[in-house]
Amino acid sequence: FKGILAKKKVAVKQVLMDQKIVRGIGNTYADEILWHARVSPFAVAKLIPDAKVKDLHKAVDDVLRKEIMNLTKAIPDSFNSEVHDFLKIHNPKLTVSPTGQKILIDKSGGRKTYYTIEQLDFQ
Repeated sequence: FKGILAKKKVAVKQVLMDQKIVRGIGNTYADEILWHARVSPFAVAKLIPDAKVKDLHKAVDDVLRKEIMNLTKAIPDSFNSEVHDFLKIHNPKLTVSPTGQKILIDKSGGRKTYYTIEQLDFQ
């Protein structure tokens, strides 16, 4: 994971969403993972310090495992990929994060990106 990020001169969100690199992470979960790791979606992947790369790697595992559990609890008999009520950051119904920070919405790669100022940007 560290080796992949070290070679990328693009925003880390683009790397996470690249299905050739990491399969199954789309726009919504990329935002959730990055918020959990406190890394800005606009951070240049290769400039992220080693400690934050570790946080990011852990966040990928933690967030995806938790979201799978949440989805199976929310919709045990049928799968609807539009159930997002349990998301912490990528949720149009929310205006603040669980830590009380205002949720900002911007565009990245033509997609809405949800984030807060508490996420560190590495440029």
